[in-house]
Formats: sequence, structure tokens, C-alpha cells
Amino acid sequence: MKGGFIIRVQSFVLVYVFCVSLFVMCSDSSSSSSRDDQEVELSSIAPMERKEQEALYYSIQGFVGKWWNGSDLYPDPCGWTPIQGVYCDLYDGLWYVSAINIGPVYENSLRCSPKPEFSHHLFKLKHLKSLSFFSCFMISPLRISSLRWEKFSNSLESLEFRSNPSLVGTMPTAIGYLRKLNSLVLLENGLSGKLPMEMGNLVKLRKLVLQANHFAGQIPTSFGQLGQLLILDLSRNNLSGSMPLSFGSLSSLLKLDLSNNVLQGKLPMELGNLKNLTLLDLGKNNFSGGLVESLEEMGSLKEMVISNNPKLGGDLRNIQWKYLRKLEILDLSNTGLAGEIPGAMAEMGKLRFLGLKSNNLSGNVPISLSFLPCISTLYLNGNNLAGEVGFSGGFYRKMGWRFGAWDNQNLCYNGDLISESYAPFGIIQFRELPKTKSKTSFHKMASFSSSKLLFSVLFLSAFMFLSISCTQFEVGGENGWKSPKSKSDQDEFNQWASKNRFIVGDSLHFKYAKDSVLEVTEEEYGKCHSSHPDFFSNNGNTVFNLNRSGLFYFVSGISGHCERGQKLVVKVLEPANPPEQPPSQNSTTEKSQAIAIGTFAISSPTIVFFLLSFIGVLFA
Repeated sequence: MKGGFIIRVQSFVLVYVFCVSLFVMCSDSSSSSSRDDQEVELSSIAPMERKEQEALYYSIQGFVGKWWNGSDLYPDPCGWTPIQGVYCDLYDGLWYVSAINIGPVYENSLRCSPKPEFSHHLFKLKHLKSLSFFSCFMISPLRISSLRWEKFSNSLESLEFRSNPSLVGTMPTAIGYLRKLNSLVLLENGLSGKLPMEMGNLVKLRKLVLQANHFAGQIPTSFGQLGQLLILDLSRNNLSGSMPLSFGSLSSLLKLDLSNNVLQGKLPMELGNLKNLTLLDLGKNNFSGGLVESLEEMGSLKEMVISNNPKLGGDLRNIQWKYLRKLEILDLSNTGLAGEIPGAMAEMGKLRFLGLKSNNLSGNVPISLSFLPCISTLYLNGNNLAGEVGFSGGFYRKMGWRFGAWDNQNLCYNGDLISESYAPFGIIQFRELPKTKSKTSFHKMASFSSSKLLFSVLFLSAFMFLSISCTQFEVGGENGWKSPKSKSDQDEFNQWASKNRFIVGDSLHFKYAKDSVLEVTEEEYGKCHSSHPDFFSNNGNTVFNLNRSGLFYFVSGISGHCERGQKLVVKVLEPANPPEQPPSQNSTTEKSQAIAIGTFAISSPTIVFFLLSFIGVLFA
């Protein structure tokens, strides 16, 4: 009895131990299986082909130096150990490199070695869409003309070389194979030679910037095939010959900059076909033949700069300026213009900057120019203008040194009407003689009674002082000051700035929510970081006055926003300085500029009331 009980207990213990062991084994097996499944699942989310990974490592090593060991530093370059400046996209469940940016853009950016080189492995990255180099090729000369660019014919959409003085040689003809390219920027490099005709094959290009190289020869006529082009900048090279007639086919173009070359010949009539163009800069060339009439057909123009073409010649009266109602900047200085200044130029109601200095213009200065509601800079110096300048004291007070009319020997102003405190620099003063004496030859005023004339002057002074200021820029346009949504928009703020021209006295309006604006130094701008900014605001509605010429740098104060492209560089134009500033007018100048910055807005009914009152007095 007792022995049987012991046997039953032993059997029960054995069964219990067996069951527990079986449960533990099953648990371990299930757990192990689960972990294996998770590892397989994680590794299968986004693996990277070894050939792709090696091509990336060797490519970067060629630029950075052989010391760089990517496999140890970044074993998962598209995952949990990303490389600064390298971006990836998924194709059929696998990671592939889509963008490489080399250069000191950020503190942890990949920087080139003193002797960088292109590895043949770079051209094995079959899904590469964007390739960018900034301040990389600085010492040892490197040519790109012999590289296998055709390997990227099915993938590359953006190619940029910025500030690489040791990047030399000619533009490779193989660049014409990159038929998917929509952005080509070769800015401030050492490239030279002729531009290849094959560039006309890049029919998807929307942005072509070849600024500040040493390219020479004629502009290829094949550029006229780039029908989707929005920005064309060939400035600061040694390009010669005439402007291609085929440019008239670039109907989508918004910005055309051919300044600082040695181009010559007449301006083509076909320019009038560029109905969407907002910026035209042909300054510092050798154009001739006068202003072509078709310029008046470019109704979208906001900036027209043809200055420093001394052989251009012609007459301002050939253009019907009333059709250029959107024009804000017009600079025709040093272009050999002759004849009179047409009063119809005052019909360009948005004009802020008018430069006509250093020409052969003659006749009187139209008083209508002083009625331009947005004018903040007017340079007429260095011409043959004559007679009385009939502008009001309020106009001179508003403009200060931004009105220039010196070096016009026969130009004068009425000292009885204009206070010496606001007298225009370099213009002869005259005063009315008593009625019993003959009038001075300069005096051509209409025969008003002195009381009516005084009222007219006071009215014009008040009107000009209260005239509406049109010099405030909405930063970013309709989008305002906010972080770009995608990588393609990283340069949107500087693209916005490139479409505008800023002068002293303008202001920037930053409109934003839950953000801030910092004015920083150039170095801090490059690092996207500032501990002690020159200016800070986070009120959501910031107005910043551009009170000097030169460069201004702005960044967002929110972490990560600047790195994503929320930053801005604004270049403010140098004002034309008079030949010598008299000591007695120093304080007056400062006061004039201070008043010019802070103009006031008045309502339309008030303006109408004053105009009617003024007309009534004139004809009473």
C-alpha cells in the first residue's frame, strides 16, 4: 500500500517535470522563431545591394580621401547610420543612392581632400538623381570633360558645381546625353572654352546657371531648343558675338542674365516674345543699335538693366513706356542715350529705381517723374540736361542722396521755393528777381499768383511726403517665411531673392507662425547657427529695414529649419555717390534718408480730394 503510493507520487512528479520542460522548450522555440522572423522582417524592409553600397563608399572615398572607411563608419548608409549629404530612395524594395552633396555646407558635411578625384564607381550609381559639389576642388586642377557622364543619361536630374576654382577645362560634350536634367548649375568655377552645341539636347532643363566661369565664344543657337527653361544665367564670362535670335523661342523664361560679357550687335526684336520674363540683365556688354521697340511688349518685366553698354545709343522716346506697368527697376546708365527724357516714363507706376546717369540726354527734366508713387532712387547725373528742376521740397526731402542730378551744367533749381537744408547737390541755385526787373533766363514758371504758387508747392510737398511706399517685399511671396516642404524647395528663398532687386531704404516683411527671424553673419549663415545674432524677432510679423548696401544674411531660429532651406541672402545695391559730399549737408543727408524709410500711406479718397483741390487752385 505504502509502496504503491510512492510509485504514484513519483509518476506524477515525472509527468509534471516533463510537461514543464516541454512548455519551456516550446516557449524558447516560439521566442526564437519570433526573433528570427523579426530580424528577417527588419532586414527585408530596406536592404541595400552590396554593389550599390561599395560604389557609394568608393565614390565618397575618391573625394574625401583614402582614410575614409565608409563600411566601418556608416554600415547602414540609408538606414540607422546615414551619411550627411547622402540621400536614398526605394526601388523594388531595395535602397539606392539618389543624391550626393559634397562640400562644407554644414558642420558635419563631407569635405573634399586637397586632391579629390572622381572614382569610376560613381557612375555605377544607376539611380543617382542629384549630384552637387560646393568648394570641393580648390587646389589641384581637375577636368570633368573626360568623365563618363552618359552613364547618368537615364537618372540624373540635377548637377551642380559651386565655387570650385580648380575645376578647369572645357564643358564636356557628353553633358548633352543627360536628357533628364532639369537643373544645371556651374557657378564660380574655372571652366573655360566654348559652350557645346549639344547642350541644346537638354530639353527638360528649367534652370541653367553658368555664371562666373571663363567661357568664351558665341552662345550656341541650340539654346533656343530649351523650351522649358525658366532661368538662364550666363553672366560674368567672356562670351562674345550677338545674342541668338533663337532666344525668342524661350517663351517660359522668367530670368535672363547675360551681364558682364563682351556681347555685341543689336538687341534682337525677338526679345519681345518673352512675355513671361520678369528680369532682363544685359549690363556691361557692347551692344549697339539703340533700344529695340519690342521691349515694350515684355509686359511682365519687373527689372530691366542694360547699363554700361556705352555704344548702345538711341532715344528713350522710341519706347512706349506705359506698357511696362510692372517695371520696378530700370537702369539705362552709361548707354550713350541722347534726346529728351519723355514725361511718359512717369506712367510706370511701380517704378522704384530709375538710372539714367552718364548719358547724353538733353532738354528739361519732366516734373512728372516726381509724381511716381513708388520712386525711391532717381539718378540723372552726368548728362546735358538744362532748365529748372521743378520738383518740390518734399521730393528732395524724401529722396536725399538717392536723387542725383549733378554734372548737368545748365540745370538749376528755384532757391525761393526750396530750403537750403534740402537743396539738391551739385545743381545751380537761382532766385526770382523783383517784378520790375527782367526775369532770369532760367525761370520758366507758369504765371500763377504767388499765393497759388505757394499753395501748389505746399500741396506737392505734402503729397510727396505722404506718398505711398512700394518698397516693402513679402519674403517668400505668398508662402511666407516657413520651412520648405521638400528637398527640391531647399533654395526657394534665395531663388525668390534672385528675382528681385533691393536698394537702400527698402524693407523685408517676414510673415510666419511659431518661428523666428535672425540676421546673422556669413559664417553663421553657412553653419545655420548663431549664438548672438545681429537681429532677432519672433512676433510673427517682422519688418526689417535695409538701411545700407551690401549683403544681409537671415536664418530661421527653429532647430532644423535652416538646414532644410529656411534661410535667405539679400544683396542691396550700392547707391550712386556724388563726387564730393559737402560737410554742411552731412546731418541733412542722414535726416533725409531716415525720413525716406518711414513713409506713410494715405487713402485713395484723400488723394483724390487733394488732387481736385490742386487743380481747382491752378485754374481759379
